[in-house]
Amino acid sequence: MFNKVSSLSQLKEENMKADLEASLPAGQEEFAIRCRDVCRSYGKLKVLSNLNLTVPQGHIYGLLGPSGCGKTTLLKCIVGTLKISRGRITVLGKPPAFPGHDVPGKMVGYMPQELALYNEFTISDTLTFFGRIHGLTSKETQARMDFLVDFLDLPQKQSLVRNLSFFQTSDFRKTLISELVRCYVICLVSSVSFSRIWQHLVEIVKTGKVSVIITTHYIEEARQANVVGLMRNGHLLAEGPPDAVMKQHSATTLEHAFLQLCETSDQIDSKRGSSPQSGPLETSQSFESGRDESRPILGIEQGAAEEVHKYSADWKVRARHMLPKWRNIAALMIKTFVRMKRMPGSLCFHFLLPVIQISLICLCVGGDPKGIQVAVVNNETSPSAYSQSLLSFLDNSSVHQVPLSHTDAFDGIYNGEYWGVIGFGKNFTSYLTKRMIQRQVSREVVDGGSVHVWLDLTSKMQKTFSRIAFVENKLGGMSYLVALPIKFEEPIYGSLNTDFTTFVTPGAVLSITFYLAVGLTALSFVLERKEGLLDRCWVAGVSSLETMLAHLFSQLFVISVQIILLLLFILLVFKMPNEGSLALVIILIVLQGVTGISFGLVISAAIDDEQSANQAALGIFYPNLIISGIIWPVECIPYPLRYISLALPQTYASEALRCIMYRGWGLSRMMVWRGFAVTLGWNTFFLILATVILKLRT
Repeated sequence: MFNKVSSLSQLKEENMKADLEASLPAGQEEFAIRCRDVCRSYGKLKVLSNLNLTVPQGHIYGLLGPSGCGKTTLLKCIVGTLKISRGRITVLGKPPAFPGHDVPGKMVGYMPQELALYNEFTISDTLTFFGRIHGLTSKETQARMDFLVDFLDLPQKQSLVRNLSFFQTSDFRKTLISELVRCYVICLVSSVSFSRIWQHLVEIVKTGKVSVIITTHYIEEARQANVVGLMRNGHLLAEGPPDAVMKQHSATTLEHAFLQLCETSDQIDSKRGSSPQSGPLETSQSFESGRDESRPILGIEQGAAEEVHKYSADWKVRARHMLPKWRNIAALMIKTFVRMKRMPGSLCFHFLLPVIQISLICLCVGGDPKGIQVAVVNNETSPSAYSQSLLSFLDNSSVHQVPLSHTDAFDGIYNGEYWGVIGFGKNFTSYLTKRMIQRQVSREVVDGGSVHVWLDLTSKMQKTFSRIAFVENKLGGMSYLVALPIKFEEPIYGSLNTDFTTFVTPGAVLSITFYLAVGLTALSFVLERKEGLLDRCWVAGVSSLETMLAHLFSQLFVISVQIILLLLFILLVFKMPNEGSLALVIILIVLQGVTGISFGLVISAAIDDEQSANQAALGIFYPNLIISGIIWPVECIPYPLRYISLALPQTYASEALRCIMYRGWGLSRMMVWRGFAVTLGWNTFFLILATVILKLRT
């Protein structure tokens, strides 16, 4: 085993030298990282306070200190994912995130404290993805993949990350970034206790062009580092080679030396009358006696080199820095599709859920009631009575007639057994005949010739009786004499038998597309941030705009499949009418899906945990569904709420979709193009807002 590891390390060192034959970036000096008077605050909480740190080129630097002392915050500032409040940082000669400087980017590697690996990926998928965003060719990625599998004794390259043991996963993620040997600075937010990994890092820095900074709260673990920095309460107590630090304080261990430094700092703070967290240790001494903490132990003397340089970049470099890189977008999209492929059950659920929802709406909303129990009190006994004929015209599939006496019928409806009572007087036939033939009749005749109906309206169950068909059957050509003085002509749009389902379906399609897109985008984004995956991508040079565009394009694939299935069901299975352009229908639904994705990006950019993201998405669901004119016309909404309704993303879009499908209108009509314009406006607003939030947070 030892010979195997030695030969692999030798081969690795030769490969690294070949990769690093090119000169270091312009502006890089003998120091890989320099921090001067760095401060970082979260509101009133000071995390970093006048911190000075120097990482020499070609060294392993151990940043030591207890949890919560600011180590991770400092590393995030160094790699460029977090802005400092005051002071200056240079990495490889320039500030992080400076236009044209590949920090964050391919010059720096970062492993956060979280696992930061995709469990659905294989070992091959993982290295391929990170190789793409670091700019490696497929040949280079394959070479590093072969090395890692042999070096860590990993299973086959097609083994899933989630199937690796705890130690295999830990070692794999620690060596993953170091394998991207084009990086000049490697930051590891973790302890490194495995001797082979330490030896691997030592081999990497031997080139003199790669520096490694490791943070850990296990102090003795850093004895193998070239330089250590002892950190407490946001500033450095001492910095130097481990042996020199221990010798200066006559300590046998680094931990003992750290405790002595803490005691010294507490004494100094007590003399000043302040707590250790109130400010920096401006006069605390490092291991070189008489040396002030504001000057780094390994730094060169104060002078011209300490002057603040003014960095500049021409407009072309700045433009390239701002424009998205399609290589990164493609890598992120491929990553998303691979994850989808590894979760076929979840993918089928996402595809079938909108079909199930629209099917339930079409089947369960707006239809006629079935099997309604109605009590019938008929005081006419003749088989040829009009009451018997009228009852035969009722739809027996909808209304189940239960013949009862007057007392039993009303007792049943009071007890909730029946939805209503239909009553006929004993002279109903003769009185009704008089009403239809005679021009003037008494009130007694009118009342006796009427059907009396008592309903339980708490459920809003009402049934229209077949009065017109009954009258036409009995009077024939004379039925017009008792007809209502209203004649409904052929409708301009729609049909006379249009039901509520037809009205609600277009808005329901838009609502389903919108909210599924919100849920898919918000949750996936939040989970990636929580697992540290976004941090690792951002350090590799992936911008917030590229991240958003990749999510947008990949989710478009999902909603496109959803829309195709939705349209197939509503048009072919449920026979919903469509008088207009199918292309306009598809484009409008897709734009609403993009609006949902954009809104999901806003939620995920502003919120860090999935529970809060779910609450934010659900919090807007019902208000939007109720007052956007989806299930009830906007004209029926009170005026104060109507103004709110008109400002929501789906109000004008639902109206436009109904106009296209049921009226056959095109973009020349104001009610149609207004729906498209408002949807595009919301898309633009949400995307800009999400970009701004992500930019501020990264």
